[in-house]
Amino acid sequence: MTRSEIWERYARYLRAPAELTVHWRDRESGARGWLVVNSLRGGAAGGGTRMRPGLDEREVVYLAKGMELKFAFAGPAIGGAKSGIDFDPSDPRKPAVLRRWFRAISPYLRTCVGTGGDLGVDEVTDVLPSFRDLGLAHPQHGVVLGHLDRGDSGAAVLGRLDAGVRAAVGGALGSACGPSTVADLITGFGVARSIERACERLGEPLAGMRASVEGFGNVGAACALYLARAGARIVGLSDARHVLVDPDGVDAAGVEDLIARGAAKLLPADDPRVRPRCESSLDDQPGDVFVAAAASATLDRARLARLDASGVRLLGCGANHPFRERAIGATEVSRAADERFTVLPDILANCGMARAFSFLMEPGASATPSAIFEAVGATIADGVDEVAARAGGPRGMLAAALETTLDRLAA
Repeated sequence: MTRSEIWERYARYLRAPAELTVHWRDRESGARGWLVVNSLRGGAAGGGTRMRPGLDEREVVYLAKGMELKFAFAGPAIGGAKSGIDFDPSDPRKPAVLRRWFRAISPYLRTCVGTGGDLGVDEVTDVLPSFRDLGLAHPQHGVVLGHLDRGDSGAAVLGRLDAGVRAAVGGALGSACGPSTVADLITGFGVARSIERACERLGEPLAGMRASVEGFGNVGAACALYLARAGARIVGLSDARHVLVDPDGVDAAGVEDLIARGAAKLLPADDPRVRPRCESSLDDQPGDVFVAAAASATLDRARLARLDASGVRLLGCGANHPFRERAIGATEVSRAADERFTVLPDILANCGMARAFSFLMEPGASATPSAIFEAVGATIADGVDEVAARAGGPRGMLAAALETTLDRLAA
């Protein structure tokens, strides 16, 4: 199949109507919510809960479809779903809005849909308490019931899931800047591992490369830390408000210091290298690697051109669907990126939490951080190898990943 045919196939997949869409409006706050279930493949569907002002149904549809492709790499063999709320996560009413939203969609959460954290929503501090209020042991209750059909033994699986995502990560995998859980670190670890493996495949060691990371939440901060530990020079970081540029590169200890001194997933504003976003940009910072780990749809054609001009060769997608397309089914920006860069797509690079859940559902799986990180790292490395072999070169890896996953879904 030619790349053009792959993109046409992907566009048809995007345009196909989702199996289920639930619309919700919160009478008390005015928040709007959507649950999109692309399919109940394997008896269940899964995908995190996102909250941000301005979120709309189209974004949730894209994310649900992306989750289905992600599960084709990471497992389990289920459909994709996404839960999204148009609301400001910094609003003090957030916990109450989340509780009402989960209560509204609880018939699905109890039977066939699993969820978790995402942009603006933390797995441990936001999602788990809301599920306890519903009387559900874990956000993956619906997946365990609908897909695994374990009956009474499902309690053991849910207990392992809970223990695994809450497990404190220490030692070489952890961070010296404070206690972190598997849920905090695993997605960023996976993104960094995909970049490291791609560099190995291309014969260009990551050590010494200049990397910029857009986003300083769980995914971006953890990715920057693991990239720095692999020897990359972190020459740029950004959060929702500020940009930090350091041409000499921030090392792993420096990234840990920034995380420790920052607050609310923001860079420390008192750092002399930090500037308001209106005064500085990562796009023009000379570099080799760029990681999009903020919101969806942040990369358009103009930004891709600036990244290319700055020397970037490898693009890591830590955010879900980072390319800004004009409509559902449009692929022009994604294709332009795939033709210009080595793209590590979100459905592979960002599958750390999905793989963690899938691994913990396996009989006899260990809920220790070392076992979870090993499972995630191996799955992502194998996925990069498979996609790189299919692409046959540094370009076209996004198309190759889409073809791989669509083949698996068709099978």
